[in-house]
Amino acid sequence: MTAANDVTSATTQAGTEAGYANKVTKIVDTIGKSLAAFTLDTNPSTVGRWAAGANAPKNLRVERRIENLHRVLVFLLNEDQQGRERSRHEVRAWLMGINAHLDDVSPAEAIKAGDYREVMAAARAYATGG
Repeated sequence: MTAANDVTSATTQAGTEAGYANKVTKIVDTIGKSLAAFTLDTNPSTVGRWAAGANAPKNLRVERRIENLHRVLVFLLNEDQQGRERSRHEVRAWLMGINAHLDDVSPAEAIKAGDYREVMAAARAYATGG
């Protein structure tokens, strides 16, 4: 491997870690470290390291959970039929609550299990008052 390839690889890895750090920071700021750890199926100290940019997830399943949890949270924080922004507390409560659209499983449990499409559908239903 050439020096140029080493630099490109290091830059790509740093960019990826920074991208995950930003997303995990947004997740933690919205729902807290403990619920984030539960939903991402890891421990709070690992979530803290990801948020700090100390390292990135090493597992594709966890990367998908981060991406999809982030997508759902951003959607819920910004999408409201009454034109208001939802509070972090409301979004956190929705994520923890039993959800009829998910067969009475909480969205956090469903994301942990990998049921991303179903969670996004439930989030859309919630956003429209359903």
